[in-house]
Amino acid sequence: METKKHILEVSRLLFNEKGVMNVTLRDVAKSMNKSYGNITYHFPTKEDVITSLFEEMNMELAALQTSNDLSNLMRYFLELPEFSFDINLKYLFLTIDYNELKRNFSNLFEKVNTLNEAGKMKWKELLMYLRDENYLNQKISNDDLDYMMFISVSIHFAYFQMTDSHAYQKTEFTKIVNQFLQPYLSEKGLAEYENWLNSQ
Repeated sequence: METKKHILEVSRLLFNEKGVMNVTLRDVAKSMNKSYGNITYHFPTKEDVITSLFEEMNMELAALQTSNDLSNLMRYFLELPEFSFDINLKYLFLTIDYNELKRNFSNLFEKVNTLNEAGKMKWKELLMYLRDENYLNQKISNDDLDYMMFISVSIHFAYFQMTDSHAYQKTEFTKIVNQFLQPYLSEKGLAEYENWLNSQ
């Protein structure tokens, strides 16, 4: 297990540094001073390595979807981008190289789509709760909630793909992601948003 974890860690760092399509399992083996056979014994293909890293990231992000404090879910929702920032950086190649991954690893994307759908359902439940608690405009439909999730994901991707990696900033990222919420907030939600913004 320690060898497998080490392979994943080295692969993740190389993918982030050089781009996933520019790294082979032989590069991983060389970086670890291991034989190529030792790497492929644990992970027969690069797609197996990428899939394992995606599953790790998904578990870390899914853990953020569970809040023990139900007293202020609006505040929790506003803080989620901040909580997810380091996870996004840790697995940056999965965002930066998304299109290349989708084009080259079809089996991986079957799993990505399945896990993403499960994640979307949890996010939608949270948004529905915020609407029911009058943090969101009551006129917002379930289709509107789907659109809000689409916009949020798009902003996440755009930030990391269009911002120079040396300029990534957690506070800036969190503000950018949350700014899209303003038109959808009720008076109650807007007050909570402004309180959060003033605390930054």
